[in-house]
Amino acid sequence: MSWQPDPNALNQLLDALSKTSHPDNAIQQQVQQFLAKFSNDPQYARYLALIFSTPSIPVEVRRIAGLLVKTVVSNVAQYQRIPPDSVQFIKESVFVCIDDVVNISIQKTAGIILTTLVSVDVRHAPNVLQMLAQKVEGGNPIIAEAAFGAISIVCEDSANSLHENAPQLLNEMIPFFISKFDNPSAKIRSYAIASTNQFAISHSDALIAHLKMYVQALYRRATDPDREVIKNVCQGLVLVLEIRPDELQAEMTALIQFMLKCTESEDATVALEACEFWLSFAEQDNLMDHLEPYLNELVRVLLKGMVYSENDLMNMGPDVEDSHIADRAEDIKPRFHKAKSHATDLSDEQKKQLKEQQKAAGGGDDDDDDDDDDDDDDDDASNEWTLRKCSAAALDVLSNVYMDGILEPFLPLLKQFLSSPDWKYREAGVLALGAISEGCNNGIEPHLRDLVKFLTTCLTDTKPLVRSITCWTLSRYSRWIVYGPEQSQPEPNHQEIYFQPVLQGLLIMILDNSKRVQEAGCSALATLEEEAQEALTPFLPHILNTLSNAFQKYQHKNLLILYDAVGTLADSVGAALNNPAFIPVLLGPLVEKWKVIENDDREIFPLLECLSSVAIALGPGFAQMSPPVWERCLIIVQNNLQRQLMYKAALAENAYADEPDMDFVIVALDLLSGVVQGLGEGALNLVASSNPPIMDVVEFCMRDDSADVRQSAYALLGDLIISTFAVVKPRLDSIFPLIIHQIGRREEMFEMSVCNNATWATGELALQLGPEASRFIQPLLPVLVTIVNAGNADRRIRTLQENAAITLGRFGMVCPAEMAPAMQHFAYGWCAALRDVRDNAEKETAFKGMCMMVQANPQGMLQTIAFFCDAIVRWLRPSISMNDMFKQTLTGYRNGLGQAQWEQLTSGFPEQTREKLRQRYEL
Repeated sequence: MSWQPDPNALNQLLDALSKTSHPDNAIQQQVQQFLAKFSNDPQYARYLALIFSTPSIPVEVRRIAGLLVKTVVSNVAQYQRIPPDSVQFIKESVFVCIDDVVNISIQKTAGIILTTLVSVDVRHAPNVLQMLAQKVEGGNPIIAEAAFGAISIVCEDSANSLHENAPQLLNEMIPFFISKFDNPSAKIRSYAIASTNQFAISHSDALIAHLKMYVQALYRRATDPDREVIKNVCQGLVLVLEIRPDELQAEMTALIQFMLKCTESEDATVALEACEFWLSFAEQDNLMDHLEPYLNELVRVLLKGMVYSENDLMNMGPDVEDSHIADRAEDIKPRFHKAKSHATDLSDEQKKQLKEQQKAAGGGDDDDDDDDDDDDDDDDASNEWTLRKCSAAALDVLSNVYMDGILEPFLPLLKQFLSSPDWKYREAGVLALGAISEGCNNGIEPHLRDLVKFLTTCLTDTKPLVRSITCWTLSRYSRWIVYGPEQSQPEPNHQEIYFQPVLQGLLIMILDNSKRVQEAGCSALATLEEEAQEALTPFLPHILNTLSNAFQKYQHKNLLILYDAVGTLADSVGAALNNPAFIPVLLGPLVEKWKVIENDDREIFPLLECLSSVAIALGPGFAQMSPPVWERCLIIVQNNLQRQLMYKAALAENAYADEPDMDFVIVALDLLSGVVQGLGEGALNLVASSNPPIMDVVEFCMRDDSADVRQSAYALLGDLIISTFAVVKPRLDSIFPLIIHQIGRREEMFEMSVCNNATWATGELALQLGPEASRFIQPLLPVLVTIVNAGNADRRIRTLQENAAITLGRFGMVCPAEMAPAMQHFAYGWCAALRDVRDNAEKETAFKGMCMMVQANPQGMLQTIAFFCDAIVRWLRPSISMNDMFKQTLTGYRNGLGQAQWEQLTSGFPEQTREKLRQRYEL
């Protein structure tokens, strides 16, 4: 027997739906209560579908019913309660509504319901797509367009699911889509191309099987009069370029010309899709020759695309002095803290590897990556991807491909833009100059004397947008501004001519009356600080006074960037801040913020991060503030660990509880670490009197489920070992098994940074224990050897390998006799891990330990002596004691082998290695 609705229930539901927009709040609440109660009926969605598909019911009531069907279906728990026959009824009712050519809102809602059904349960896809395809073929153009509109949304929402679960269906549907690329209806052509493009994004096998047909159909539409079609054609061709560039090679010249034309389209959406082509093209090394003849034209087009459009400016809002206006809540990005990671003194390339490792471990948020601030033109305070941003990004990547070759067309255009009376062109020129800074570093260098002087004058431009982009571009040339040219001798007074005016200009920008300029000035100063380091010391009074004044002036959002600038200053100049005249200027504003921010306010994150850097820099100068900071951090950690226990208990009982934000624990642990690192041995009394005992906190956090919490716990452990070992030593028996277990988890990528910190802390432990460390060698050695011998195929593991090698060397330094017998099992991996690490104290302890192991067991290194010598000669400036130990160790080899055998052994070394051995060690 077919289902029949209860007339009373149906009428009540109709009455409720008709009152959903009633002006009386009390009636609206009654409606919501009624609907919430009715939604428990398994037939609720069937009643709604019936109302939605009944033409005699008012359209607005039908539309609301349809949207409620969509809401029920999209809720997995509610959907699973709907009987199968009701699901079929819903589909049939909704399909009928696709034919409603009078009420377009009903048509659109029907399409939304069908796409939701497929996204929730892909088993509906064959029936839904095939029924919609029949309506496309039905002859009524309005119904056909509505049906294909629904198809396009299904493809957009469920492409990956269809690729994985319905490959046979796609083999049928994709040729159907492609056949509609030439349909008389522009809407259908556009929908057909957009639908097919979704399967290029998902790299669907069905699309690859029909790729030639797809590409040829896209080419046929290259002259389409409809801009939406052209936009989708551009998108499709970009996708093909990414997945199968060989399919485009035969027509590459015509394709480049087409994309150049589209990148200049008056339609911003077409221009943006076309501009993506150049970003993808730059990744295709084997196609670069095709583009070279068009470089002049492309550079012109990209510079034109960097000019703010009227729409850009309208979306950004007024470019005015607004520092007195409070920030809107929606303008403030959520703040996430990154757990502290220990690394040796890394090269720029190694820093990138560590960043990749942290990102793979889930430690980064793209929107809040301070390390990348100098790589993004975000001065317009908008997250929207625009033609301007895409053009700048394309010029950036192309300059890294063609390098100085791009300057020939670029420089004359740059001159035109920078000298334009129109501020928008000047601003675009400054942006372009920043975009090519990395790729054209060598070629642009001879022009920087004039350009940097020009940019410094741009800081006084009347337009805030020009001032803000100038800050960003200056930051891109920070190294030259501080140190001068790399390829020629800098002027004797280079810093006076360039560095000081730029620094002065940025400090003025920090106190600008435009929030946008303040943000750009702070970010640029942070970048300059990282380059300048101790060169900032003479200017600290001016810098500190400016930053202190900024704390009084800034609204909420820019305070976050200001904290970063202060923290970076502390990292850069270090102990130079520990000056009685500087401390109150530096700490005063931070203490004021410290007093007003609550412990459970996420805005405490940047403050505590900043204080961590300041504590390390001030050292003993932070002693007065250390006790209240220590106490508050412990309270924050305790409170959130307690919330975590309550949350887990609630989950175990299937009860509701708010999940605690463990970032509070992480940032507090990191500040505790900064206090210990800054005070050094002077932290012992503070640490020893900690309540609760600090090692209780550390050990508890070492067992936490969160990798980020454990990462910070191991960083704190390492600092406690270095400065207050007496507090750590009694707990070694309980914490060392945790360390071994943690280091052994290095194959889990999200654990990599935790393992890195644990390994570093273990090396520090060896130095403190001395010969007593021997009892830990047996369990530790296998995990460390596995790490150093893992090879370098995965570059994200290299920082961990360096710390593992240093730790092995340190154990060798304090227990050479116990470590030496195992040396042959890790000698090669050890040399490979440390050969490229910069000279520093940690590396020195590792090499001294290795030399002591070699002296105890010369045979253990003999098979890898060439690699050991290579690692030795790569030292640039070894200390006297290190150099003497190298000479003693290598001379011992030569004397033990005899001169003839030594010469035979070293004859296979690279000439450069042999020459350095002769020069440094007379070997």
